[in-house]
Amino acid sequence: MPLSPSIVKLTVLGAFGLLTSACVPATFTNLPNFSSKPIAGPAMAPAQLPAFNVGDLYYYSNGSREQIVSIEGETLNMISRSKRKLANFRNFVLPTPYIEGKTKEFYKVSDIATNTLWPLSIGKTSKFTTEGRSVSKASGQTSTYMQRWDCAVEGTERVRILAGEFDTYRVKCRRLSSKGKWWQNRTWNYSPMLGTYVLRRDFYKKKSVRIRELTAVRPSLQDVPKKVRSNIIRTWQSALESKKSGDIASWTDRVVGVSVQVEPLNTFKGENGQFCRTYKQYLTRKGVTRIYSGVACRTGKLKWRTPRRG
Repeated sequence: MPLSPSIVKLTVLGAFGLLTSACVPATFTNLPNFSSKPIAGPAMAPAQLPAFNVGDLYYYSNGSREQIVSIEGETLNMISRSKRKLANFRNFVLPTPYIEGKTKEFYKVSDIATNTLWPLSIGKTSKFTTEGRSVSKASGQTSTYMQRWDCAVEGTERVRILAGEFDTYRVKCRRLSSKGKWWQNRTWNYSPMLGTYVLRRDFYKKKSVRIRELTAVRPSLQDVPKKVRSNIIRTWQSALESKKSGDIASWTDRVVGVSVQVEPLNTFKGENGQFCRTYKQYLTRKGVTRIYSGVACRTGKLKWRTPRRG
């Protein structure tokens, strides 16, 4: 399902169907992972640790979704699609400090500063040890383990994924056992423009590979009045429905001080016949502009939704 540079003009069929973060996303059974080989990226300025916004949602091609519920210093407290708690650091390189599983809770503590490797620049390296602990929810039984990590900022890459095409820093970490045996390689592609990684690839000892690919970052609109929220969503839907690729739909509320610009980029057709489009959304609140990118697919009359795997 390659991206096409061609422009598809979609016909406006009726009243807008508003999409909220609670809506069930479109489901595809044949969404591609990591749809192109990476190419050498341009020279990039050192990347600072990303800033995050409470309430924002991150969608991935494996069907997972994470929403930031609070921020405590360097820690992001989040909730998954299945309503389980997890915590991440602003520095995605460090192992996740807490995950609530179905039957166990998992904790990890690393013996390194939380800003290790940052600002990102080619050639930076870091080595650290992580102590892990899992606790059974039913019995309270605990097991512990240790991991050694060897990380480096290897270079820049331009990658094309479901959410679009991005210039990124490539960061690679090797995980070793306590005895120095290789267990895993983990590679991230981090987009300074979005302030998040857009692709994560895991290569394991038993030759299995897992890919986590960003499909969208969606803004939280809980802090704006209902009418403003509806108009922001309406602008997003309208742009995807009727704007040509490269054209921008805009809306501003001067009283509240909120503005949004939505730019559809590429248009393609999924194997299930649905039209999909990549886009950039520029949302300005309180004088601060954030960029939200992603892919959305048309599921009905003026209804565009973030896709996930079936």
